[in-house]
Amino acid sequence: MEISIFDGPIKTTDAQRDHILAKVGGASARLKDLAGTIDVRIADLNGPKGGIDKKCSIVLTPPGLATIRVEEQASEYYAAIDAASATLKRVIAKALEKSKVNGPR
Repeated sequence: MEISIFDGPIKTTDAQRDHILAKVGGASARLKDLAGTIDVRIADLNGPKGGIDKKCSIVLTPPGLATIRVEEQASEYYAAIDAASATLKRVIAKALEKSKVNGPR
């Protein structure tokens, strides 16, 4: 799977990029051998005002499965990335289990 990071005007640091690659890569490890794409978008919704405004959106397009989209918000980037990655891992497990029970679509 190829992971693309879109940070817009925020400009993520190298540490944040490494964190995204590690967390999202780990969450999608069950699909690592498939040819698909993962788009990760990081946004600051309120700018300098603060609050729970850091958003991490992940869109996964695996072949043979429906597109998976998850979004999480938190007060800091690392927490939003961790939450979105955890949600992605659960959604992937559920989608794979569903495809096993009902057969390939």
